[in-house]
Amino acid sequence: MATGAETAMSLEGVIAQANAWSERLQLLLSNDRQHVTKTNRDGLCLLHWSLIFDHHQGMLLLLRHGFHAPAFALMRPLEEAFLRLFVAMYGTENQAKALWNGTYHTEFEVMWRQVYEKIGLEPRFDQWFKDKIKASHGFTHGDKEQLIRQASGSDIVSSYTDDEVRSLVRETLPIALLTALLTTGFLEYRAAHQSAVEIFNEYVRCQTSKCK
Repeated sequence: MATGAETAMSLEGVIAQANAWSERLQLLLSNDRQHVTKTNRDGLCLLHWSLIFDHHQGMLLLLRHGFHAPAFALMRPLEEAFLRLFVAMYGTENQAKALWNGTYHTEFEVMWRQVYEKIGLEPRFDQWFKDKIKASHGFTHGDKEQLIRQASGSDIVSSYTDDEVRSLVRETLPIALLTALLTTGFLEYRAAHQSAVEIFNEYVRCQTSKCK
């Protein structure tokens, strides 16, 4: 269900606003900043940071130009990159080594439980979660989730609805926000972390009031 702020804003406005937030968050660390990596985990965090924001802004760019199928296909890679970032920060040494070696396999439910515990939320892993993981897999690999949205009446054309696009924007923006909050905190970039908190608070206010 769309929030009051979303309802008052055009779809193009919703996408543009999400992209503006994403760019502001990315620039906290990606604005020609000189980084000093103290451990191998710091380097992993920065590389995943770049990947996450590339995925997120690439998704929004595709949505802005009406290329819905590849945008929805990025939902799972974006989520997986975030979970791998979390492993880089808080996983075991063996998990961190596996990330560098390219042998790590993401355990979605296990990692999301740890994320929820870290940020102090009650985990929700009922059938809804399993359906979500299955659907994101289908969107990425061209299963029925994609195929049933490639026809409109007798016309063979993308038929994603505005509500579905709004939902994708709404569900993926928190990943960018959490990326900024957790990474700047982990790397002990205090000024950047404070800016991330301020952007997060701005986002929260926007969910309950009309954004200008």
